[in-house]
Amino acid sequence: MRDEPLSNWDQTAMKTDQMDQLDQRLIHALEIAPEPRVPTDFAARVASLLPARRPVSLTPTYYGRYAMIASMVILLAALLLLAPHTTDRSAFGLTLQWLLCAQFIGLAVWLSARRHGES
Repeated sequence: MRDEPLSNWDQTAMKTDQMDQLDQRLIHALEIAPEPRVPTDFAARVASLLPARRPVSLTPTYYGRYAMIASMVILLAALLLLAPHTTDRSAFGLTLQWLLCAQFIGLAVWLSARRHGES
């Protein structure tokens, strides 16, 4: 039986009526839709597997605001330190001073707009 091909074994081992019965059983099994069953404690079991929620911070941190204020202080100090050296009127010195001034003004406008938006 091991040396026989599978097609020969099918034809000799199963008769036509057995094949028809098998086909009917398969068709019947495929036509029946399974009925889903969910245990009553399923939601509780799934919820117990979830990690505990971390407590929500109720106090705001304002890290961004502090960084903006510190940047403005540093920019103001840089502008004051560079002011005496602009008497030579080099292109690099003037460009650097104008860039720092523009950054300072931009941060000041952004900080004031955020403060007025929160009120």
